[in-house]
Amino acid sequence: MDGQEELVRRMQAGDTEAFGRIFDYYGTRLLRMAYLLTGNYADSEDIVQETFETCFFKCGDLKDCSRFTPWLYQILTRNAWRIGKKSRREEPVEELPDFYGPSGSREAGQPLELLVEDESRAELWKAVLRLNRKMRTVVILYYYNDLSTKEIARIVHCLEGTVKSRLYTARKILERELREGGIPV
Repeated sequence: MDGQEELVRRMQAGDTEAFGRIFDYYGTRLLRMAYLLTGNYADSEDIVQETFETCFFKCGDLKDCSRFTPWLYQILTRNAWRIGKKSRREEPVEELPDFYGPSGSREAGQPLELLVEDESRAELWKAVLRLNRKMRTVVILYYYNDLSTKEIARIVHCLEGTVKSRLYTARKILERELREGGIPV
C-alpha cells in the first residue's frame, strides 16, 4: 500500500479516515487468513474484528511504522490461535465465498481441465486446514500473504530456520496427502 507509513502515523494520531483506509486495504486479506487458520467463517469475522480493535487502540505502541504489516499479522495470528482453541467447528470449503479459494463453479460446458483444477484446489485447501496450527500459519503467511520467512519468523516468534523447516515439512505433508487423494502433484 502506497503511503502506508503516513497512514499509520495518522491513525496513531487518531485519524479515523486513515484507519478506514487501512481497514479497506487489509480487511479481506485478514479475513481469508483468519479463516485459513481456524477453518470457521464466523470465528474469522470475530478474529478480524478483534484484530482491528487492537490495531486501532494499540497502534500507539508501534514505534516503527514500517513494521506495521508484520505487527498486524502478529495480532491476527495470536487472536486466531486463541479463538481457534475455543472453537473447533469447521465449515465445508465448498460453501465459502470466492476469496477463500476455489470458486466451486461447475457450469455445464466448462472444460475438463478447469474442473480438475478446481477439484485439485479444493483438495489442497482441505489439506492445508488439516495441518497443525504452527505449520498452517507459516504456509498461510508464506503462500497466501506473500511474506518472507524473515517476516514470518518475527510474526510467530521463532527463528527463520524454524519457519523454513515448518514450510518444508508442511509441503511434504501436503504433497503426500494430495497424492494419496489421487490428485497429481
